Amino acid sequence: MGTRRRAIITGASGIAGLALVAFAFQARTSSIGSPIAASVAAIQDGNFSFDPDTMVGYYDGPAQPVFFSHRRHAGEYEIECLYCHSNTDKSPVAPIPAVQTCMGCHRVVMAASTEIQKLRGYEQNGEPIPWERSYKLADFVQFNHSRHVLAEVDCEECHGKVEETDVLYQWSSLTMGWCLECHREPGDDEEKLARAEANNEKFYQSGLEHHSLYPISIDSWYGVTKGPIDCAACHY
Repeated sequence: MGTRRRAIITGASGIAGLALVAFAFQARTSSIGSPIAASVAAIQDGNFSFDPDTMVGYYDGPAQPVFFSHRRHAGEYEIECLYCHSNTDKSPVAPIPAVQTCMGCHRVVMAASTEIQKLRGYEQNGEPIPWERSYKLADFVQFNHSRHVLAEVDCEECHGKVEETDVLYQWSSLTMGWCLECHREPGDDEEKLARAEANNEKFYQSGLEHHSLYPISIDSWYGVTKGPIDCAACHY
């Protein structure tokens, strides 16, 4: 997660190899609506023993229908983000992994475990996995994942160190101020920085002021180089 993860291209042999190292899914507490638990010990009869107090994100993340640890998948086994969240570099929305993606590995890995039996049930019934959302923006805010991924924004800038987290939770506040603070950060392109400085000086010397909603030129006026801060960038 320290650098932008790229898609893994695998053939049949690649999938088989990935299956050998993919994470062994961990069981969820049995009562409906109870939090999901983390595996911290040895396999016992095809399942894991649990200790929620040792699990990162246990008390913050939502309970999921099938337990999934980003720490094991993205951390220990270094599975690329785009392998599960495919086409995030092409789509405004980050796709949620389909059950077929999960079963591509877990037909072999931990196939007899309780969690994989749940996956198999969804697949046999032709149903998508009803994952619970961890992140939710307001309906009047638009966020384009592909634009950020292609700009090589690290996933952890918005999602935190997912590779160290067992239960995914909303790490960032997603407030307007939080987004603007990131967009206002200066870039590392010297030419852009010089142009931004000149625009800033011109703006303040001329005494220009904006009224009501931001004009589209506010980015150049304030010398923003990392991302736009005009209203239309996120509210369109």
